[in-house]
Amino acid sequence: MAITLSQLCANTEKKYSMKLIAGHAGMGNTVRWVHIIEDSEVPDFLHGNELIFTTGIGHVGNEWLKSFTVSLKNKGAIGLVVNIGPYISSVPSQAIVFCEQNGFPLFTIPWKTRIIDISYEFCRRIIANEKRESTIADAFRGIIRNPATADDYSSMLNRAGFYDDSSYTVSILRKSVSITESVVRTTDMSLWRMLKKSGNHSSLFMKEGDLVAVRQNCSEEEIVMFCELLRPIAEQSADTEIYIGVSESVRGFAEISQAYEQSYAAMLTGRIKGKEHVFYRDIGLMKLIFGVKDKMILSSFAEENLGVLHRYDSEKNTDYCSVLRKYLELNGSVLEAAAETGVHRNTINYKIRAIREILGRELDDHTKSMLMLAYLIEDVLDIYDNLNGGNKQ
Repeated sequence: MAITLSQLCANTEKKYSMKLIAGHAGMGNTVRWVHIIEDSEVPDFLHGNELIFTTGIGHVGNEWLKSFTVSLKNKGAIGLVVNIGPYISSVPSQAIVFCEQNGFPLFTIPWKTRIIDISYEFCRRIIANEKRESTIADAFRGIIRNPATADDYSSMLNRAGFYDDSSYTVSILRKSVSITESVVRTTDMSLWRMLKKSGNHSSLFMKEGDLVAVRQNCSEEEIVMFCELLRPIAEQSADTEIYIGVSESVRGFAEISQAYEQSYAAMLTGRIKGKEHVFYRDIGLMKLIFGVKDKMILSSFAEENLGVLHRYDSEKNTDYCSVLRKYLELNGSVLEAAAETGVHRNTINYKIRAIREILGRELDDHTKSMLMLAYLIEDVLDIYDNLNGGNKQ
């Protein structure tokens, strides 16, 4: 996970005399990078979550610091370090009050402290942390791809705080528009803050266009909260759909691949049913369908049960397939099917009789179950056909 300001600034008071004077509530924010800015007009090159240093060179007095701090906060910076010396004699009280009220960490360092030294250390630690996170993500990607390699990654994951005897939950987020890890980091840092505060180790990374979260010893409450925090990512763009799948809890590294498959199945089920987030435990018959890896078997089953009806609709321009599905979804209620489709019940009865003749089967409970399963299989096959030319991503 991304490094927090609190972690980055550990021991800096002793080493650099860097003192936090306001904004304590923001120390849990994550840090993207550090910049030195002297212009009172905060530039637009900030991406968000940067820690800013300033010496005040070129300014007269200290009062400009209040508006400068407000501008930094508005641009998405997560803190300000003021170099007290010949250009800034002290931090005005208005700036201190603003930072404290808005959880915007405000630090001071003495003139004797060389900004280049502290900024170099911070950048080095940010890069090292990102390399560590990248290594962890690569390990989980490798395990997901081939669970037999779990032992190969065990030692490294142990050093990072992930253990083979722990339980793991996998969540997958898919958007209908492009999403990248950098977008998640910079536009919804609440995800990273929440993961940090949970106290349990987590890995958040991209896999083939999806955002994947592997969480260790995660409670049900934390999973629900995490799903709620993912919602704002979808709201950043108009006409964007979001689907989240959550696996069951599994134990050990080798089972993470299975959890990934579960979360993927749950996510696709959500897409089929138009639900924003779905837990694998709740997908019912879809477990059986997604459990069949040979798509030919699924296609054959659907064809055996519904093929003749699809061909009849195509040749005669009828709507028997859609009518039958609605009838089955409403537990065989003619009245409800008529109300849903806006026709008279006699029309539904006529169509159901015609469907029996076309299928050559009575619609008993067994047949209804087989037909409904065939419809669900068609839903899954349609989703697969829309994913990368019919292949699962």
